[in-house]
Amino acid sequence: MEFYKMHGCGNDFCIVEYQDKVAYDKLAIRLCDRRFGVGADGLIVVKKQPLEMIFYNQDGSRASMCGNGIRCFARYVYDKKIVSSKQFDCLTLAGIMKIEITREDPFQCKIDMGHPSFSNQMIHVSDAVNSFGRLLTIGGYHLTIYSFFIGTIHTVIFVDSLNSKLLNFAEDICKNPLFKKQTNVNFVHIIDEKNIEMRTYERGVGWTLACGTGACAAGITCAKLKLTKNKINVNLPYGTLHVEVTRKEEVLLEGPATLSYIGELKECLEC
Repeated sequence: MEFYKMHGCGNDFCIVEYQDKVAYDKLAIRLCDRRFGVGADGLIVVKKQPLEMIFYNQDGSRASMCGNGIRCFARYVYDKKIVSSKQFDCLTLAGIMKIEITREDPFQCKIDMGHPSFSNQMIHVSDAVNSFGRLLTIGGYHLTIYSFFIGTIHTVIFVDSLNSKLLNFAEDICKNPLFKKQTNVNFVHIIDEKNIEMRTYERGVGWTLACGTGACAAGITCAKLKLTKNKINVNLPYGTLHVEVTRKEEVLLEGPATLSYIGELKECLEC
């Protein structure tokens, strides 16, 4: 089984094409292990006819979507000539994503991420509050958090600096009983009206160098609170993502996808 190793601003993935009788949850754990496997934040399985991205976190749990992962998926299917057009649709658990390749060298593409959902049902919260912002007390801090669904479950928290002590509570927030299925946690520092910086703790993974859906969540929150323009740069340790929130609250994500290497698995895990 051939695999590609790719990353989007440091958020890295192993990519394989779908085969029958493979336990992909177990394969994800094996491949993503950074000591005994290839090492990655997640596993992307490419399924054809119809074109579908199947995504697993590092711990083998299934996730509905991944913003950085889908750009790597887009580069894979374009480089392998699975698609011939620079504009195509991809099926995910979060719905159909519209992809546009905006540059080939260096590779860059734009994803129409659809609309956020602020429904309690979508984020599986255990309280009765149906509000964009809610209060959470953790580690002696009284926080205003913004939780909603965009590709997956996200929570945005604003900090004065990415060196804030609040980042020490990322796992506690992620696994707080409020969230029945946990939440990704995005710490956001606003630089100016067009630029922010962000760090993300992802459920099923831990700290990652970048998070595409997290960047979208940050852009949505900043736009709704009128803290920035509707089109911003999300600055990450190893790159920049561009997020635009339209007047109809449709979210567009643009950024790179980089090939690290190609490898071969001599055996895979069967069910």
